[in-house]
Amino acid sequence: MPQEKQARSGSAAAGGGMLVLWLTMQGCGWLRQQWLPFLPQTGAAAVGLLLQLLMLGVPLIVILRLLRCPAALLCPMKKGRNGSPWLIPAGLAVLVAANFITTLLLRLFDEGALPDPAPLPEGGAALLCTFAGAVLLPALLEELLFRGAVLHALCPTGERTAILLSALLFMGAHGSPSQWLPALAAGLLLGTLALYTGTLRWGILLHLCNNLIAWGAAYHPSAVTSVILPAVAVVLGLLSIPALRRMPGRVFPQGSPRAAVTLSLLLSLILLLGSAFLPAL
Repeated sequence: MPQEKQARSGSAAAGGGMLVLWLTMQGCGWLRQQWLPFLPQTGAAAVGLLLQLLMLGVPLIVILRLLRCPAALLCPMKKGRNGSPWLIPAGLAVLVAANFITTLLLRLFDEGALPDPAPLPEGGAALLCTFAGAVLLPALLEELLFRGAVLHALCPTGERTAILLSALLFMGAHGSPSQWLPALAAGLLLGTLALYTGTLRWGILLHLCNNLIAWGAAYHPSAVTSVILPAVAVVLGLLSIPALRRMPGRVFPQGSPRAAVTLSLLLSLILLLGSAFLPAL
């Protein structure tokens, strides 16, 4: 298949999957508002986890079907190349800095901090489902969807273009504008990490560590979770610089950036970004 045609095919497939993501986001949002409040805590947490699984899993399957590729090709979990434990603290330092800048901007312009999360359920099973939905599931499925399927589908347009577009889509999928800067930073970082190492393992681990820090700061605020733990991540990130400088460089090959402009991709990006300002349908 010619590169131009392959690039447009991949862009259209990524856009199609993101359109399905937007539809499932709207449907899951409506169900959460209309039905989950009437369920007991354990049932609501379990259904919420199932809805999140469907919301992220269905678009992944759609992209796989549109590209007619097996999951193993789009979502590599092999050992990869250029992997290093120092990638984790370095990445965490970037994500902590992005969250810190976001909090400062919100305090300066909105006279407030990030909105408080919903209170945690009291039951053990409900708490486990909530933890899985907030920490474990996003770390795995978001990496499979955005850095596995979407990034892979967009790579024929050029790897730099693929990283940028997948990061913008990832940003749009994070509903609130208050989450856009951290999500954009995470999308750029995780996309680069996936292409540099050739595997999703490091991205999943970094995503998981970031979610754990965010969970602790949001639900168990203290000097340890809100100050000391992020500060330790930043210090370790600074200490990782010498090790990262010894790692081999990588030149990202060029592709066909113009071929990334497809109706499905543009529409999905507009809808995902617009959903931050509109209530669920």
